[in-house]
Amino acid sequence: MKTDRVVEVWVRLDNGEWACGSGYVVAARLVITAAHVIVAHPAGDRSFHTLASSQDIRLRAEHADTLFSGSVVWRGQGEDLDVALIEITDEAWPKDPVTPVRWGRTTCQKTRVDCVAIGFPQVLRLADLRREREQLSGSINPATGDKSGQYHVQVDDAPARHMDGDSPWAGMSGAALFSNGLLIGVVIIDLDGFDGHRLTAVRMTEAFADAGFLRHVGAYGGAADRPGTTYTPVLESAELAALFSVRRAPQRPHSPATLLTAQAAAVRWFRGRDGKVADLQKWLASGEPLKARLVVGPGGYGKTRLARQLECRARGTGWITGMVQAERTEKLPADPLERLDSCRLPLLLIVDYAETRPDVVQRLLEAVDPYEGPKVRLLLLARSPGKWWESLWGSTWQLQEAVALDDVDVLGPLPPDGDHRLRAFREAATDLSRALPNVRGLRTVEWGDLTEQLPVPDLSQKRFGSIMQIHLAALVALLQKGPTRVSAANGSTTTHEDLLITHEMPYWRASAKSHQVRLGDDSLANAVTVATLMGAANRDEALAVLARVRGLDGQSEGQLMDVDQWLTTLYPASGTGRWGALEPDRLGEHLVGHRLRDWPDLLAKPLAAATPAQLHRAFHVLARAGVDHATARTALRFQVVEQLRRTGPTALAVALETEVPEFLIEVLEEAVQGAADSPETLAELAEAFPATAPELEILAERVTRLEIAVCHCLLAAGLGDYLPRLARATRRHAEYLHALGRTDEALAVQSEAVGLFRELAGRSRGKGAQP
Repeated sequence: MKTDRVVEVWVRLDNGEWACGSGYVVAARLVITAAHVIVAHPAGDRSFHTLASSQDIRLRAEHADTLFSGSVVWRGQGEDLDVALIEITDEAWPKDPVTPVRWGRTTCQKTRVDCVAIGFPQVLRLADLRREREQLSGSINPATGDKSGQYHVQVDDAPARHMDGDSPWAGMSGAALFSNGLLIGVVIIDLDGFDGHRLTAVRMTEAFADAGFLRHVGAYGGAADRPGTTYTPVLESAELAALFSVRRAPQRPHSPATLLTAQAAAVRWFRGRDGKVADLQKWLASGEPLKARLVVGPGGYGKTRLARQLECRARGTGWITGMVQAERTEKLPADPLERLDSCRLPLLLIVDYAETRPDVVQRLLEAVDPYEGPKVRLLLLARSPGKWWESLWGSTWQLQEAVALDDVDVLGPLPPDGDHRLRAFREAATDLSRALPNVRGLRTVEWGDLTEQLPVPDLSQKRFGSIMQIHLAALVALLQKGPTRVSAANGSTTTHEDLLITHEMPYWRASAKSHQVRLGDDSLANAVTVATLMGAANRDEALAVLARVRGLDGQSEGQLMDVDQWLTTLYPASGTGRWGALEPDRLGEHLVGHRLRDWPDLLAKPLAAATPAQLHRAFHVLARAGVDHATARTALRFQVVEQLRRTGPTALAVALETEVPEFLIEVLEEAVQGAADSPETLAELAEAFPATAPELEILAERVTRLEIAVCHCLLAAGLGDYLPRLARATRRHAEYLHALGRTDEALAVQSEAVGLFRELAGRSRGKGAQP
C-alpha cells in the first residue's frame, strides 16, 4: 500500500463535536472508509440513517496541516456493508495524477495470509488534535468470517484493552486492509472477545456485489486528464497476485506505438476471432479438473489479444485469471505456487512466449493436482509448436493428461476477402482516432476529421493477413495526416514500421530529458534497440550491457544509471524483467534489423556481456527479425560461427524452439565445420543435442545430420567414446530421410548405422571375453 494515500476522515457530529476515522485514496479524488465513520450520530449510536453533510466532512492527507472538504457519494446499505466512498470536493486538493488502487480477495484455503493496514486510532491523538498513524500488520485465515462477508485480522503485537473497556483501536475504522498490494477489505470493528488482538474488516467481495459501488469506482478511476474515461475494477487473488503480471488500470498512452499493444487494446476486439474465443470458452467450461491448450501463430496474428479477451470473459464468470510473469523457474514465487492446489475458484493461467520458457510451464503443472485440485486451465501462447513442445509434452505427465500432443490451435491469417480487410482498416482508423488525443503532444488535433481522408494501402498483400499490420497501417496513415508528419530519412524511410519508429523518437527524446539523459538520437535508438533485444533482470545486468552500447561507452556510471532508469520507464516491463521492449513484437524486431543496417557491429559488445538468459532472448529476437532483415541474420551468424563454444548450445536450443529454425541450423552446420579442429568446443555442443530429434521431419533430418558431423569430429580427435551416440544418431537420420521420401539416401545411411551397431556389438563381445 502507498502510505501517502492514507487520510484522516473527520466528521462533525450532531452534538457539535468532531470524530476521526481512517480512509484511503483509491482513485482520483475518491476515498474509501467505513460507512459508520461518516454518520452524524455520536459513538455508540450505530444508526445508519443520518449521514454527515458535505459541510461536516473533512480530510487530512499524510502530514498536511490543511483539512479538505469532502462529500459522500456512495455508502453501503445496512450494517453488513459498512463501507462508504467520499469525493474530495475541495479545489485546493492536489491535482497530481492518481493510479487507481488494485482490488483483491482471498481465493485459497491455506491459512495465514499476511495483511497490513494504516489508520488513526484515538490513543495516538497528538496535542494539536491530529492523529499519529498506526501501521499494523497481521494475518487472516480465509475461511474465518466467510459466512458474514468479513475478514478477521489476527494482529501482530496488539495492545491490550484499557481497564475501562475502551478499544485501543477506536479511530482505526475505515482503514484500508491490504494483502500483497491489493486492497481486500475495510476495517470496521474490534471484536470484544479477543482483547484487542483481532480486528474485523468488510471483504471487498461484498462491496463489489453492489452496482453503485462499482459504478463510482469505475468513473473516478478514469484518468483525471481524460474526462469521461472509465475503467472496470477487477478483484484479483491476494494469494496468487505475485504469480501474474500486474493488471494495470488504463493509463495515458506513452506514445503512438503503445496504442498497438494488446494491453492498450485501443482498437475494438476483432470480430473475426469470435469463433475462436467461443471455442476456448467451451474449453473452460469442460468438466475435467486440468486442461491445457496451445495456441500458435506468427507475431501480429493476435494471440495475446485473444488471450486477454478470453481473460475478460472468464473473469465475468468467476474465474481467477492472469498472465504468468516469471521468465524462468527461479523467478516463480514460492508462496503462490504452494497455494495453487488450495484455490477455491477456477484458475486460468496464461503463459505467453511459452516456447521460451517450457521449464516455467512444467513447474506450474507440477504445482497443481490434476485429479483433486481446483479447476485449472493452462493456456500456452507460442509462435510455433517446435521441438520445445514435443520435449515438454514427453517429459511432463501432467501435460499428457491435460492435452494431446497434436491438439494445437493454429491462428491463421485474415481471410483474403478485400471487404473484410477494408472494414478492419476503417474500424482501426476510427478507434485509433479516438485514442490518439490521449497521447501526449497529440491532443489538440481533431483526429476524427481525418479518418475519411486516409489513403488505403493494397490490403490484398500477404502481409495484411496479420491484423497487427492492418492496425499499423491505419495508425501510420493517421499520423501522416496530422501535424507530426515525418519525411523519409535520406529517402529510405518507406515502410509503415520505419515511419512509426520515427514518430516514436519525440517520445524517446522527451522521456530521456525528464531523466537527465542527454544523448543524441542515434544513441537513444541504440539503447532502446539493445533493451528490446536483450532485456535485463536487474540493475547489475543493465549496467553491464549499457556500458558496451555504441554512443554510451564514454558515459560515467552515474550517467549509465540514469539511462537504465529511463529505459525502465520508457516501455514498462510486463513481466519480471527490468526493461520492457518496443512493442508490438514485429515493431521491435524491425527496430533491431533497422539499427543493425546503420550500425552492423552494434550488438557485438553488448552480447559479449550477456547472461545466458539474455543471450537466449536475443537469439530468439534475431531469429525472428532475420526473416525480413539480412542484417539480423548477419549478426546472428557472427555470434554462432565466431563464438561457437559460448553460443552454440543457445543457438541449438533456440533453433528447436523458434518457428524459423532454418537459418540457425545453417549457421550451426557452418560453425561445426569450422570447429573441426576444436574438439572441446564440439564436445560441449554435443551435450546440448536432445535425446530425440524433433517431430518435424525436415528439421529432424538437419539436426541429426549436424549431430553426426559433431560425433565424427569428436571420434577423430579421440576425445571420448562417441561411437554409441553416433550409431543412434545415424539410425535416426536414416528414419527421417525415409520419412522425407529420400529412400536411396535413407538406405545408404541405414547401412552405415547397421555397420556402427555391429562394431559396437563386436566391441561388447570382445570385452566379455577378457579375463
